[in-house]
Amino acid sequence: MTQTRMPRVLIVLAHFDETRNPKGRPDFVPQGTGHAFLAGAFNRETVQVRIYSEFHDGPLLDEAAFAWPDMLVLTGVTASFDRMRHLTAYVRTKAPWCVVVVGGPAARTLPLSSARVFDYVCDGDVEDLQLVAREVFGDWAVSESVLPRLDLLNWRSPVNYIETSRYCNFRCTFCALTAEGRSYRIYDHGYIEAQIRNAPRNKYAMFIDNNFYGNNRDAFLSKLQVIKSLWREGLFKGWLALVTWDFFKDTRNLDAVRESGCLGLFSGVESLSETQLRRYQKKQNLVVPQLDAIRACLEAGVVFQYGLIFDPSSQTLQAIRDELAFLTSERSVPLPAFLSLTIPLLGTPLFNECVANKRFLPSAKLRDMDGFTLMTRPLDPMEAVALFARRVARLHGYRYRILRHCLGFYLTYRQSLSGRQMIHMLANSARLTLPSIIHRRGFPTRSSADDRLTYVTTTQPLGPLYTPLFHLPEMFRGHFSPTMITDASGELDEDLARNLEARSGRTKISHPN
Repeated sequence: MTQTRMPRVLIVLAHFDETRNPKGRPDFVPQGTGHAFLAGAFNRETVQVRIYSEFHDGPLLDEAAFAWPDMLVLTGVTASFDRMRHLTAYVRTKAPWCVVVVGGPAARTLPLSSARVFDYVCDGDVEDLQLVAREVFGDWAVSESVLPRLDLLNWRSPVNYIETSRYCNFRCTFCALTAEGRSYRIYDHGYIEAQIRNAPRNKYAMFIDNNFYGNNRDAFLSKLQVIKSLWREGLFKGWLALVTWDFFKDTRNLDAVRESGCLGLFSGVESLSETQLRRYQKKQNLVVPQLDAIRACLEAGVVFQYGLIFDPSSQTLQAIRDELAFLTSERSVPLPAFLSLTIPLLGTPLFNECVANKRFLPSAKLRDMDGFTLMTRPLDPMEAVALFARRVARLHGYRYRILRHCLGFYLTYRQSLSGRQMIHMLANSARLTLPSIIHRRGFPTRSSADDRLTYVTTTQPLGPLYTPLFHLPEMFRGHFSPTMITDASGELDEDLARNLEARSGRTKISHPN
């Protein structure tokens, strides 16, 4: 590409908000940071880069932004694939010269559909974007090292997001990483240090690894020494990370992280049912009793957070309600940071199981793989499960139990947790009880738009984002049709089936021309 000025690159973290909230979630932690990491692929002296997060700021609706770039880079979770198609149509209309690059799990899983829409389809990681930038612009457009461009973020977050490893050494049936089958890899200590030194000071560090602990304890302890040294240097106020459950098998690990500045850990509890854990292939969660590990973590002065997922196709509503009743009455265990339905992501063992057993509902849409829309046939009556899906994210009907739990939790851990840690934990409970107070800018209080939602993929409306923002040439109208999982009879969509078959023969970076 011949340039008479610095090339312009727009990087968008595409997102469909499951609550149809048009204002984004600026107060949510953690935020997606893929766009900031991708921005680090470009030479900041020779390329103009802008980044935008639809998760943080809501849908990108600025027509001038679509006319600006020479290259549009898109990333996002699997369910945001259609949104990437929308953004591509807008840019191709306003800036026909623009090169469109896509990556992420949806692009990897849907190679044929991606090749029909985007110019470059990256199967790998951020380094692949450097290869594309070199081909499109030249060597001068590529950065020497890929450091996240946290300076481009427009939010006032108290947290810096740092990555110390990639992928995971476990293979949970519902995880997109399992579908990709990549090996766990820890970063060089120098790169970890460079990220931390490159980040703004006087903030907390959140390590956004899929598995901060990893599969080598010696390597983990060595990494902690680097983090401990930088923490003592005053580069950040403390840190948080996600660990897999085998971390708790060695009781010395809690002392090690606390002494290196750790304030809190997140781990995927997913379920209190051993049957469900085995079904999810989360055998690592069985090496230490879950409740014992949670209590030990909190008693050691480290905040513990977790998520729960429910699968109405293999669990009864009564079993799910029993689990929630236990957690809201057990004062020694915090309330979950999030609750959702299990998502049978494309290409995962859970997805394959649902296809083989014909569990997907008719007319199931990729856009609805959000954790709050029912995708599979439930054990209980559809109406009852749909009502549960509507209420699950905010524990509707548990308000007074949650308030009692807050008091009990405070009395249990007021000696082991700091005031700031306790406020954080109680704020999470308040978020579940009073979301309209905790979440500003209209973060979902379930408005009138919610009345039109059915929470069942077959009948769930697509929403206003599937209506083009402005007039488009007829050739781009198809970009606004939904990507289907099943047809009207419940059979796997033919185009999706072809994509899944093509996955085994995909190339690292593909170009349709």
